[in-house]
Amino acid sequence: MQRRRQPIAVIAASLLALILSGCAASAPAGSGSGASGPGVGGSVAPVDTAPAPATPTAPAAEPARSSATCGTVLTADEYARIADEGLALDDDPYLLGPVMERMAGAGALVCVWSKPASDISAWYARLEVGADGETWLTELEAEGWLEDTERGDGTWLAPVEYDSNYQPSVQLRDGVLHFASYNRFLESVVELQ
Repeated sequence: MQRRRQPIAVIAASLLALILSGCAASAPAGSGSGASGPGVGGSVAPVDTAPAPATPTAPAAEPARSSATCGTVLTADEYARIADEGLALDDDPYLLGPVMERMAGAGALVCVWSKPASDISAWYARLEVGADGETWLTELEAEGWLEDTERGDGTWLAPVEYDSNYQPSVQLRDGVLHFASYNRFLESVVELQ
């Protein structure tokens, strides 16, 4: 269920009313504007001392989330190739190694296309890391990942022993970490075009 956000003016007015009601309630008798001098018990309008209703605080603005899905992250040509090879989106995918598992644990979009009754799959993960992107790359480098200087596009390759059948790649761009089961697959990611 999504909460309806209150306009800032409504919240500010509610807070001001709450503050003023607290000040008026704690003022000594005879100090209101109806008093005619010190110690005079003139008539002061009664102040409602009931607590003001709680004012909902506006939720903190969430960072803009991408609308990327497993059906939109790749180019049309790549989706056609995947279909031609008999791969389909896997509902219960096996994650390709510890980096993909960490990304999934951090809330990444995880997409795995698999060919039924085979061990053929294509893996992709997308994680918005923002300013922590360099931290991710530093950790990968410590784990033996190497920058692919031949490509020169900021792609990093997993160590050869990462998986016996695949050498995954990652690329960091615009605060988003992209993971793919093989280097060429990154070329089909729309955001990396």
